[in-house]
Amino acid sequence: MKRSTWMLTIYFATAVFFLSCNKENKVDPNEGELITTLKVSLVEQGTTTPQVFVFKDIDGPGGQAPGQFDSVIINAGKTYNASIQFLNESVSPADDITLEVNAEADDHQVYYESSTPELVVTNLNTDANGLPLGINSTWTTGSTAKGTIRITLKHKPGAKAAGDPVSKGETDLEIGFGMRLK
Repeated sequence: MKRSTWMLTIYFATAVFFLSCNKENKVDPNEGELITTLKVSLVEQGTTTPQVFVFKDIDGPGGQAPGQFDSVIINAGKTYNASIQFLNESVSPADDITLEVNAEADDHQVYYESSTPELVVTNLNTDANGLPLGINSTWTTGSTAKGTIRITLKHKPGAKAAGDPVSKGETDLEIGFGMRLK
């Protein structure tokens, strides 16, 4: 009985050793980054002063409520040059994820969905293949209105194409800002 217990222990230890040696540490080069902050900067054409609207949730999805969640309040009947910035502010210094999105522009796209026809987003900047990226854009407002502007960052490694719907790819971030055109 002692001998079979000893043999079983040796067999089990050998199996554990070989199983642990065969494990591979796989690193996904396209693994999503934590994005805690989205900054939307709007500069009314003919002016130089930006208006900055922020969504900030330092602990990421779930957990505590966002620490800052601005509403986008801009003038009706105007045109704005827009730029956005993605940050991970859970680390110090903050990590500017926008740099990575730009570096991997062929695999990313930002979508803008307005709940009102009084806000139209056009002129998205493009990647090296001429496909929309959307870090920079033009926002044109009509008459006064209330609604939302949903900004979605999609990750589409090797799958980005012209006319892609917002449903294609993996969502890195999706934020719906309350919006008022005054």
